[in-house]
Amino acid sequence: MRHYLIVEELLSSGHLWRVSNVSLREEAAVMLQAVAGDLVSVPGVRVSVLLSAEALAGSVGCRLRAAGVELLLAADGAEEWLRSPSVNPAQFTATLAIAPETAGLLVQRLQQLQSAAWSGVTSLNVPWRQAALFGDKAATAVWLQARGLATPATLALTAAAAERLAAFRASGRLDLRTGLLNSDAWGTVQSGETSLYVLKPRDGCGCGDVQLVCLARDEAAAPSAGVVQVVDEVPGAEYLWLLQPLQPGLHCSAGLIGRGEGLAVLLPAGEQVVECQSGRFRYLGGSLPAAWSVQEAAGEMLRKLAAAMPDFRGWLGVDFVCGVDGEPRIVEINPRLCTSYVGYRQLARFSLAGVMSGEIAVDDLGLAWRAERVDFRV
Repeated sequence: MRHYLIVEELLSSGHLWRVSNVSLREEAAVMLQAVAGDLVSVPGVRVSVLLSAEALAGSVGCRLRAAGVELLLAADGAEEWLRSPSVNPAQFTATLAIAPETAGLLVQRLQQLQSAAWSGVTSLNVPWRQAALFGDKAATAVWLQARGLATPATLALTAAAAERLAAFRASGRLDLRTGLLNSDAWGTVQSGETSLYVLKPRDGCGCGDVQLVCLARDEAAAPSAGVVQVVDEVPGAEYLWLLQPLQPGLHCSAGLIGRGEGLAVLLPAGEQVVECQSGRFRYLGGSLPAAWSVQEAAGEMLRKLAAAMPDFRGWLGVDFVCGVDGEPRIVEINPRLCTSYVGYRQLARFSLAGVMSGEIAVDDLGLAWRAERVDFRV
């Protein structure tokens, strides 16, 4: 029987559990339950999940037990448990880490799981160097431009420069499809005196700390202290924030499952549900699959991206916008399991985790999807 270990960063750390808000805990729990339940349903598979004492004793632990998942206590967090595991690593067939890119957490965990005592265990994640590349949104922009893949123009900012621009955070409610802002600033934005920009952390995860700012056109374009253009060189580590023009249009995402040896499965694109109120973005879920027009518009770009990817295993999430001009642009690449997995699992007539682990052969499967559209919320 094959044995898989899943490490979810927030739910295996008592400290992160205590400092996280309820919605973040619930989102982490929903994603963990989806992938663990999906994998344990595959015949001949055992699944163990690393949990903190708080998560193990709570509803998360109860639901996982009910699904037939085995629970392991990480009393001092995932890092310490992986350094001195209570189960011999050789007993596991493969590992899967679920962690945010923020502050290097994902890279740190993958470095552990892809070296030392764990190096002989298959990792169902991208190699940690790829995670470092795509976890850095400035480096990702350089990588995309070098391969002729459309992405928004990007400026990198120091913390001081970002703080100056954050003072111009937009008010009102934004229509992401049209780029129109329902506020007192609407008239000036429409007249061309100002433009809307997205200010976000260079290593951010999801919509956390992403802001909408309203800037004069010449102010955003003029060179200033602490600001550099991101084109063909990755900016220094002191540039912690990015500024990009708002991309009006349909906000979408697509999943790629890497299976090693140059094999990657491209999943149908889906629509994202994102709201922006008072200059703050919030991800609410999505719908799968997106309209056929989106699949057609983005298909060539996504296939080109998949062909350009280095060999990898595991899940990659691609966020992109189908612009009002009809051209899709890649906003970022997430080198980890994404919340959209919850929606894909509902859409699939097969085990996604089974495909990701190699337990299910894609050629034999034919990737059967449900006919009805799936809406999911977080």
